[in-house]
Amino acid sequence: MLSRFPPHDIAHISRIEEEVLQKTSLEPKDDLAPVSLSEVQTLVKSLNTRKAPGLDGISNKAIKCFSIPLLSLLASTSQGNHATSCQLQTDQPPERSGQAIRKILKTRLSDHLLGKGLIIDEQFGFRPAHSCPQQVLRLVEYVSEGFETERSTVAVFFDVAKAFDRVWHAGLIYKLYSLQVPDRLIITIQNYLANRHFTFRHERTHSTRRLIRAGVPQGSTLSPLLYSAYTNDVPRPSSSGVQLALFADDTALFYGNRNRSTRFTLLPLQRAIDELGQWFRKWRIEVNPTNQQPYNSSMKYCTFYKARLGAVLGRKSKLSRRNKRTIYKMCIRTVMTYASPVFAHAAPKALHRLQGLRTPHYSKYMKDASKRFFDIAGSHPNASRAAVDYQPPHPTPSVGHETYLRST
Repeated sequence: MLSRFPPHDIAHISRIEEEVLQKTSLEPKDDLAPVSLSEVQTLVKSLNTRKAPGLDGISNKAIKCFSIPLLSLLASTSQGNHATSCQLQTDQPPERSGQAIRKILKTRLSDHLLGKGLIIDEQFGFRPAHSCPQQVLRLVEYVSEGFETERSTVAVFFDVAKAFDRVWHAGLIYKLYSLQVPDRLIITIQNYLANRHFTFRHERTHSTRRLIRAGVPQGSTLSPLLYSAYTNDVPRPSSSGVQLALFADDTALFYGNRNRSTRFTLLPLQRAIDELGQWFRKWRIEVNPTNQQPYNSSMKYCTFYKARLGAVLGRKSKLSRRNKRTIYKMCIRTVMTYASPVFAHAAPKALHRLQGLRTPHYSKYMKDASKRFFDIAGSHPNASRAAVDYQPPHPTPSVGHETYLRST
């Protein structure tokens, strides 16, 4: 059980904070190239002019009209000095220009972490060519293979509590140094996280300002990558055969054994849980102890949309067919077909329930989406995916005797 460990390792916390303080006080030793004017110009050209302006009232359309001297000033504030700290903090930030700087930081950090292959293969979140359905399929294939080989599979899922809000700043900076991120980039990120404040508003009353002591900003383009770096040293199970699966803050351990004895199945898995529990507490990550009952989210949302949108999409609705089709594609089909290559393993009776709306193009859409999914899976570079022989499941007949997936 996870509860057997102390809440925090005080000695470890003190050692990390002292080491980070020492490293950040030294002169940067890397040769990180400064942000160039052309780099800023390329980023400004890619800004979406339809985005609403921030709190400062500056829109992306206005930034696109910046003169060369203004863009040069924007580039100079991205060099890891005091100006960067003022530019990035949340007290009174130039919202849109600050967002541009954060995108530059994300590009630099992504080039280092993803370009050099430093993010572990088990992490499928916040990285190109990876998705939640791909990680879920990895588990589904493992379980399905166990059915064929008479292997029992046990899985444990961990719900990290307020993951982004509780990232330990000193621990994050320490891990960025461990990943050999350039010194100047680390200092800029530290300035970005330091001296941030929050207030609570109730109607017209505001609380006093309080210092934010942990966490990465929600909604920032840089935060997901920072969280991936923070959790990148999660311990891989030392027990032979135990598998680790990550998607952002969602963590799972699963293990299969042909021995019918529960003891032989649970012992390796418990050893991996203990290792993971020690790592959670070492890096001040808390796990929710609540037990959640499984439910079919697709059926839940499908029922919700049928009840709320029935009048809008019904025959008596005055909306045009074009508008009805747009609402259906945006609100219903995306939910009903999410991860369809994974739940295509389900029994025909379950698929029949899912097809409650009887839309004419539903089966064809799932078939085409699944074909694209498995075409990508066959040539995926991630070693964790290559460990399982991914093959499209055999076609399952639907209500109209069509197929959801291409045949093998």
